[in-house]
Amino acid sequence: MTTSAPTTLRCAVYTRKSHEEGLDQDFNSLDAQTEACRAYILSQAGLGWQLRDGEYSDAGISGGHMDRQGLQRLISDIEAGLIDVVVVYKVDRLTRSLSDFSRLVETFDQHQVSFVSVTQAFNTTTSMGRLTLNVLLSFAQFEREVTAERIRDKIAASKAKGIWMGGLVPLGYRSKNRKLIIEERGEDRPDGWGEAETVRAIFSLYLRLKSVRQVKEALDREGALSKRRVTKTGKVSGGKPFFRGHIYTILKNPIYVGKIVHKGEVYDGEHDAIIDQETWDRTQALLRENAPNRMRRRYTKTTALLAGLLEDADGHPLVPQACTTRGVKYHYYVSRRLKTGDVDSGWRLRRDTIESTVLTILKGHFADDLKLFLLLRLDEIDVTTRQTIMHASKLLAAALAKPTQELMHQLVERIVLEANSVTIQLSKDGLLFHLPIDEEPESWTHSNLLIQEDIVLRRRGQETKLVLGAKDEPAFNPDEALIHLIARATLLREQLESGEITSLSEFAEVQGLDPSNMNKLVPLGYLAPSILDEILEGRQPEHMSSRSLQRMTDLPLEWDAQRNHLGMHSASPH
Repeated sequence: MTTSAPTTLRCAVYTRKSHEEGLDQDFNSLDAQTEACRAYILSQAGLGWQLRDGEYSDAGISGGHMDRQGLQRLISDIEAGLIDVVVVYKVDRLTRSLSDFSRLVETFDQHQVSFVSVTQAFNTTTSMGRLTLNVLLSFAQFEREVTAERIRDKIAASKAKGIWMGGLVPLGYRSKNRKLIIEERGEDRPDGWGEAETVRAIFSLYLRLKSVRQVKEALDREGALSKRRVTKTGKVSGGKPFFRGHIYTILKNPIYVGKIVHKGEVYDGEHDAIIDQETWDRTQALLRENAPNRMRRRYTKTTALLAGLLEDADGHPLVPQACTTRGVKYHYYVSRRLKTGDVDSGWRLRRDTIESTVLTILKGHFADDLKLFLLLRLDEIDVTTRQTIMHASKLLAAALAKPTQELMHQLVERIVLEANSVTIQLSKDGLLFHLPIDEEPESWTHSNLLIQEDIVLRRRGQETKLVLGAKDEPAFNPDEALIHLIARATLLREQLESGEITSLSEFAEVQGLDPSNMNKLVPLGYLAPSILDEILEGRQPEHMSSRSLQRMTDLPLEWDAQRNHLGMHSASPH
């Protein structure tokens, strides 16, 4: 009797180390992980396991996110069908985020890839193995969040004492023994200006000229240059003419008046001020007075957020209009040509419909890091600056939850409505004013700061209802209340994982919710992706509602069990 040879399983080893410390040693932590994984693969040779050529390793990178070259290379090869088994030394080498782990396991399942931990005997092809891994990742994520809390608390306490905690050293200062020292002369500055002298000149010019544009022109005439920086890898940045965004950042930075800012709180710093308090106060007052505001005078008396911004495809405006029916007042945006009787057809949209659509689009782009950087085209920036911009962008997204007409007119140049799409053209000046971008990107033009989304129009009498995000009439019936609940649960999970909030009560306070309901919200942030897809598409069971989900107290963690518990059919195979 003959036995068939075992099927060959192509194995990939993934390794990761959070810190760079010790990586210069002849045999470091990454080498140790690799050797252990290779030895394990060799022990399974009788089952057909073979080590695949290729290095999947990330050195000095946190496991709290998936923006890792080695991991992305591993995922690409999995999707290309080149890998059968992923082997790691410990689960947390792959990721420390439960949500990221869920997405990775889904990718593994889609491509029939097994996942093995050398020091923890798990197999993700079984529901018990997946459940055990989820529990393990929960503890790993908890450990990371506790560590992050300690670091945040230390930073907050240090900044409250006025201690500078690192980051990009601002123009006018140099760092010595973790302290900021005024840099009067500057190093290797071909413009001949001292750094502190440049800062004082910027404030003085702004108070005299009252225009950032004219300040830039004056600095250009004098040949003034921004701070030149050299990274550890030798990459040089700065040392170029100032952009308006950079000038705005300097004028609004309290560090120049001897202050340290942390999460909106201002503390007296240990460092010396370059600008006196009177100059600072006059500058801030002038900045507020000159904040980007292109609101047309004829619309200043209306409360309509988008007054003066909406146009049709031919460039004709939509204007606010109100009417009263049976004692109830309704608000619209109506094509001016339709209102004046110049044409028989045109746009007639409920104000809340188009305003909520535009706000959803804007908040989605400012809250989503990937969408934000695809829009802004900010490629060559360091990690610290990128994080600062992301933080400011999320604050801007939060401000859009309760927007003002002034804010909308600062951010948006115009909004063009067409039969199948809505296009939002953002204001370059507004973005530079609200986001801490030192240098205006050369790629920025008024023609490419555009956000375009597909829409569907549904007519009811003279009114037009607008549905965002699809070109065709949806076949199902999405439950807006249910989707809103899931979105809020997802936001809670993401903000807890990122450290943007530190407790359920803080989230409740920011969102204006009842703190007693927060525990009911947490499990809904971990629903299976297939369940989320069906809810978003309106294919959920008739009995499922936002109220029924919030009443559940025993929602399982394992995805198939969730579907059974919720009375849903098995997920369709990929």
